[in-house]
Order: sequence, then C-alpha cells, then structure tokens
Amino acid sequence: LSMIPSLAMLAAGNHVVIKPPELVPNVSSLVQRLCQKYLHGYVWVEEGGKEAVERLIDEGADHLAFTGGAEIARVVAARCAQMLTPVTLELGGKSPVFIDRGLSKTLLDGAVREILQTKVVKTGQFCCAHDYALVHEEAYDLFCSSLRSAIEELGEKRNVLIIARRQYESLKAKLLSSGGELLPGLSGPHQPNDEAMSLPFTAILGPSPDSELLRAEIFGPLLPVMRVRDVADAIKVVRGMVTGKPLIAYCYTDDPASADAFVSGTSSGNVAINGGPQRMLSNVNIGFGGIGPSGTGVSMWGKEALREFSNRKTVMRAIGGFAKSFYAGPPTQ
Repeated sequence: LSMIPSLAMLAAGNHVVIKPPELVPNVSSLVQRLCQKYLHGYVWVEEGGKEAVERLIDEGADHLAFTGGAEIARVVAARCAQMLTPVTLELGGKSPVFIDRGLSKTLLDGAVREILQTKVVKTGQFCCAHDYALVHEEAYDLFCSSLRSAIEELGEKRNVLIIARRQYESLKAKLLSSGGELLPGLSGPHQPNDEAMSLPFTAILGPSPDSELLRAEIFGPLLPVMRVRDVADAIKVVRGMVTGKPLIAYCYTDDPASADAFVSGTSSGNVAINGGPQRMLSNVNIGFGGIGPSGTGVSMWGKEALREFSNRKTVMRAIGGFAKSFYAGPPTQ
C-alpha cells in the first residue's frame, strides 16, 4: 500500500517520498534499501514515527496520500490543511457482506472462500476485508454450516498473527466481550495466544448491538454474523452503522433485483457483486477509493490514479497574434 500509489505518482512524472508505518520496521528497512538501489533520485524512503510525518507535511508537497485509519487520517488532513496540501485518503471502515437466499452451492462456497481470503490469508488487517456479514434468514443456517466447515478445515492456519501488541489486545477484548455465539468455539490450540500475539479466525453469531465489534472497524480475523429478513433489512443495517459509509460493500446474490437494490440503497466507495476485492483492485480501467469516513480520492492503479497525482493544467495559446479577452465572443473553429 506504500508502493501502489507510488507507481501512479511516478507515472505522472513526480518524485516520491514514502513514509512506511513504524509498526513494520523490517519491511520499512527493506523498502528503503530497494528504493535506494533501484529508484535512487526518484523515490526517497523516510523512516520514523509521528515527528517524521509532521516534518514531511510541514516541508510542503504537491500532494499527499495516506493509507490507514480514520483517527490518524483526521490529524494528517488537518495538518495538510494548514499547508493547503491536497490529500488522498485511503481508509476503510466496516465493509459489509450481504449473503442472499437461494445461492447456488458454487456461489455460496465462493463467498465463504472470499471471506477466508481477506480474514485469514490477508489476516483481516486489510482495508478491503469483509468486516461483518448480513445473512438472509432463509440462508442463515446453511451459511453458518458452510463457514464452520471451512474454518475447521483450516487447522493450524486458523490462528492469525496480529501486527502489534496494541492491536492484538484490542481484538482480543472485542472477541471476548462480543456477547455472541462463537463459531467455532475457542478450544485446544485455537485460543488467543498472548505470547505469539495470534487469534483464531472466529465468527461471532448475533453479537451484542452495542459491542465494540459493531461500533468500529475490526481490522482483524473476527467476523460478526447477523441474521436479516431480506435485502431491504440488510440495507437498513448498513446505513445505520455508526462508522458511516464503508470503502467497499459486498453482495452475493443470484437475484438481479436484490443486487440492484443493494447497489442503489447503500452508499460506499465501491460495490462488489458476487466477487471479492481483488477483481476490483486489479482492474486498471477503474478507480478505487472511499467516500466520507472511508476516504477521498483515488490512489490505486490505472488512469484514475494517474489523474489523481497529475496537475490538470489548462493552457491557452493564441494563434496568429493577440487573442483579446474583452468582448471576444466564442472562439472560432
């Protein structure tokens, strides 16, 4: 997520400064060495913490792109505002997934696989991860059964490493105070491991409405699952989330009318129907960005990202002498 926006910045003719997160010092050091070796003179990698960020912003830039959480994004945007620096924010939020009734086995298995992909393979620490599931009441039991089987088949891979101690403790507290039924339960090697800072991927069925699981982006291997009556009920839940408009909303349905209702009834940066985030992120012909609390602007891939980091400058050049501005009328062909 540091390198992808850099591609568009370089393609637009810019020099780039990357400030990696201090939580991953080994990755940060590697990125610095590689950029110094292969992109010297074009990309500079600045390591450090809060002070480094503040100094870089105060030095002034033509554009700043930030990837992270809303809390820090507000601080970054406010400081950029003092310098009148344009900002692109790639945030996240609580990205919902609606599971409709009547799904074919292929589609249902695909939806479960995509959830495991973002929550286990990508550890849930991924801005496009499915944050919570809204399941049609007629599909609820079948979905939960399929999800349980898929999780149990993971074996040791069910245990997911968390990036840092603070994030681990926060996720552990959310899991243990959720007020819902754990699917599967915590037993044997599948329990929070304080030493390794790992948590087993777990679905939480019917969590308490006022739990932290439903009040903030989870960003980890936990999946609240809630029963809804239909797509209209799912839309109502999505629109009622205190975190506001998500980066991406997922909908798995064989009913075109349900898909259309979900697209028009929810507000998000992006919508994926019967597919996961990679199909969208790998398409260079589209823009990918948030809305409101999930971000602003486009920093991922393709033409839209190229435009984002370019200065769209209008140039007027007179042909054949002076082009007067007063009482000029419309331009001639």
